[in-house]
Amino acid sequence: MRKMYILITILVLIAFTIIVTKQINTTYATGTHTEQIQKAAVSEKVEWEGVGQAAENEKAEALSHETIVRLTDQFMELLVQETDDNYRVKHYDTKEALLDAFDPYVKRESAEPYIDYYYEEKADGLYIIPTETPPWFQKDQEYEKIVKDKKTVEIKQTNQTDLYGPYTIIIEFQNIDGSWIIANIRN
Repeated sequence: MRKMYILITILVLIAFTIIVTKQINTTYATGTHTEQIQKAAVSEKVEWEGVGQAAENEKAEALSHETIVRLTDQFMELLVQETDDNYRVKHYDTKEALLDAFDPYVKRESAEPYIDYYYEEKADGLYIIPTETPPWFQKDQEYEKIVKDKKTVEIKQTNQTDLYGPYTIIIEFQNIDGSWIIANIRN
């Protein structure tokens, strides 16, 4: 991933050098005065600073393996709630309250289908429906990371389990206000 950032930076720098060289050659060819050459030099400095800042922003916002593991583990920890002997959830009384717990880590519309499938609200509280957990991200297995843009990354992982057989899971992460969250989950 780091090599890709370096390659992109080098390509941007080469393109910028070509553009500046053409501007300077045009300035000389048209016989314009020194002021335009100075403006081109100032413009070059601003562009170089912009390229450096963009590279720093990308480093700061890069989605790491540790962040992927932390968010996917947090999702599963929230999905599988502690219950009493009758499967009544101990820490949440409603689906809405449980969904609120997902908010810092997962977009609500991505968590809702899981909550609707695995939980049932009754007059005396929230109950988990006893079943297996869904096919999920395996932190020790290889996966493909697809960068959609600097604030959106998808991971795609193909796994196999005895229960589900072969399956592929795609999880989209978005950087919102400097924090990565799970934005979409597809099996």
